[in-house]
Amino acid sequence: MSVDKQPDNQESITGNRETYSRGEHPKSKANLTPFKEGVSGNPSGRPFKYVNLAKALSRVGKLPPYDFDFAPPDLRTAVLHKIWHRASEGSIQHIKILAELGCLDEAD
Repeated sequence: MSVDKQPDNQESITGNRETYSRGEHPKSKANLTPFKEGVSGNPSGRPFKYVNLAKALSRVGKLPPYDFDFAPPDLRTAVLHKIWHRASEGSIQHIKILAELGCLDEAD
């Protein structure tokens, strides 16, 4: 025997004087305005997360390849160079990072 522990969501909700179906109360729709057809509600799209990383990787990608005598000035620069170095060696994970950030796109 199965017992339905949750009431039916389509059941009418009783107000003070009138009865409305779920989601049909006039106050629940008062501030809603539909978008025009073909117009997005978020024109700039989802915010891009790693903007600064992408810019830094793009700058490093434009530099000539370094040799083993290169000593990066700090760890951040070393990491950026290492990502490009590993990608140039064929590491798929590093290539994916650069591709997803747009660093492999043609420069303007």
